[in-house]
Amino acid sequence: MFLRRFYMKRIMIIATLFSFLPLLLFGNSFALTNGEATQLLKELIKTEFKILEIKEAPLESFWEVVVEARQEKVIFYIHKNLRYIFQGQVLDRQIKRNLTLDRIKDFRKVNPSSLSLENAIPMGEGKRKLYVFTDPQCHFCFQLHEELKQIKDLRAFFFLYPLTPASYEKAKSIWCSQDKVRALEETYQGKELRSPSCDTSPIDKNMEFGKRLLIDSTPTLLFQNGKMVEGFASPNTLENLLNSNSHL
Repeated sequence: MFLRRFYMKRIMIIATLFSFLPLLLFGNSFALTNGEATQLLKELIKTEFKILEIKEAPLESFWEVVVEARQEKVIFYIHKNLRYIFQGQVLDRQIKRNLTLDRIKDFRKVNPSSLSLENAIPMGEGKRKLYVFTDPQCHFCFQLHEELKQIKDLRAFFFLYPLTPASYEKAKSIWCSQDKVRALEETYQGKELRSPSCDTSPIDKNMEFGKRLLIDSTPTLLFQNGKMVEGFASPNTLENLLNSNSHL
């Protein structure tokens, strides 16, 4: 009986020590505060900045800190011992994704008033507005286009955003067509256009603007409140997105 109590007591002591071990090794590793992160990053960032979010990083034992400085979003990775900090790209070879870039995209927000609507192809009528970056050879862009035609109370603006040289040539033909919406739809369907030459600099401006927004796939949707969504969406999803993001 005495030995049993002795060993039970030792087990409890050991268990208690192990419960405190992470704190002894890493300090306050369970919650990096905004204040702590700010003090650490002041050593690296020599301008005003604000922290947008702190969360567990996809790297073991690191925090992910999203920072905005000079209207740019940057991600820092801080080790939980608070000694090591690095800024760089984290790539996941298994799913073939740039995890850092994906996270920065989550914080994109654009004021639609900064868009040059004269460089877009309008379609439909309505109070609700949607801005779409589209590639004329993109199958999902075609699907989205057809879905948008069925949605009521919507005015969509299509920004030609070719991702390949072949698409760029098709985009120029679309832009120089008299009926741009019809030309876009025919190109989606694989038809070849013969359009007169014209000033196609609006396409180049769309591409420059899109690159600043980190747009690397189509379709990419921009809603009235500045929210950006990549990829094709079903009619129900589109309607929900429009209802929840159609106001600033």
